[in-house]
Order: sequence, then structure tokens, then C-alpha cells
Amino acid sequence: MRVLLSSVAQECESGSELVQDGGVDYAPPRRRLSTGAHAEFVGALVREFRASLASLQGASDLLVRRRHDLDEDVVADLGTVIDRQGARVAWLVRLLEAVDGDGATRRVETVHGPTVARQAAAACGLPLHIGPGADRDRDVFPGDPERVRLGLEILFQAMAPPAAAAAAGLGAGGVVTVVAPVLDLDEPQRRFALRAAFRVLDTEGCPLRVRRVGGETRAEVRLGPRKAR
Repeated sequence: MRVLLSSVAQECESGSELVQDGGVDYAPPRRRLSTGAHAEFVGALVREFRASLASLQGASDLLVRRRHDLDEDVVADLGTVIDRQGARVAWLVRLLEAVDGDGATRRVETVHGPTVARQAAAACGLPLHIGPGADRDRDVFPGDPERVRLGLEILFQAMAPPAAAAAAGLGAGGVVTVVAPVLDLDEPQRRFALRAAFRVLDTEGCPLRVRRVGGETRAEVRLGPRKAR
């Protein structure tokens, strides 16, 4: 049973992949998407912007028009909505800049895989197990550490929602693994998040693979080039 639409599976040429029970469903490119696939992704990004802006506007308008009629608990809830959606918009801006910016903000430097993996996991509140031999100073590669961290944050949030238990680890060879119970990969926000993670990480040379194996969903991303044995 395929999880994603076949049109999505055909949009890219090479690179990362989403695998469902042994079949390849989604293979984004290493550096570019077809015009149609790019338009589809940007369209999904625009919808995310609109949803967040609608929530922001609704909460703000209600505060402006009825602030004195509202209970303090309601005011606090509206403030939480504004804070959450404001952070969401800022996150979407970072994503848009990473996948469709002009490159002016991309800063290529030496990326230490274990460090960015730890930072991304901490930002998502996800414990990260560092395996023996995984945290070596020489495990570095050229890239933009902020964008690698962003891609990992997106992946962790998609694989480890609040209601689901997930385990993350970094093994020797620079491979980050996230294991969660079986997830609905067709759920719109998760689908969008995984596609975003593919785009961001692949651009930085970090191929991502997501598959469902038995009773779990597993994601694996290699940080930088494959290590020589």
C-alpha cells in the first residue's frame, strides 16, 4: 500500500526517499525539483502561511475589539495563540529562505554533525542517544549549520509529535535515526513537514530516508558524505 500520491513520488530525480513496505514512494532530488513539483511545494508553503496568518489575525482582532469583555483566561489563551502562530510564521520564513531563497543568507562553513544533531534535538525536546564513536571531532562536512539544524528540527517534529513516543540516536558514520510508532504519513502537516525536511537536508548534502518497517516508522539521515570504512 502506497502512502503518498504517485505524482509526488515522480517529482524528483535522485537523492532522499520515503519507503513504504519496501516500495519507493518519494524520491526528492539532490539539488532541484521539476517546475511542477516546485510549484506544488511552494503552494503548500503558501497555504501554511495563510493558515498561520488567519489565526494571528483572528486572535488579534478579537483582542482589539473585545478586550474589556473577555475573561483573563481567554485573553491568556489568545496571547498563547498569537505567540505560537508568530513563532510558526518565523519558522516558515526560515524554511522559505532555505528552500527558495537567493542564497544570500546561506553561510557555508565546517559543520560538526553531532553538535547540530544535539542542538536540533534539544530544540524539539527530544532525547538524542549518541552511540560509541559517534561524537568525533573529525565528523565534519561543508555546509550551512543553521540549515542542517533546521532540517533536523523539522524531521524531529514530524516524527515525534507530542502524543507519540519516539527515540532518536546518532551512530558511527554520522547517521541520525528516529524511530516512532506507525505514523500516518498522509496527514497533511506531517506530509508537508517531511517534504520540507527532504528539501532542506538534501540541499545541504544530507540524504534522508523514511520508511515504515513492521510496527514502526523509521527515518534515517546521513549527515554529510558517506564515511569511508
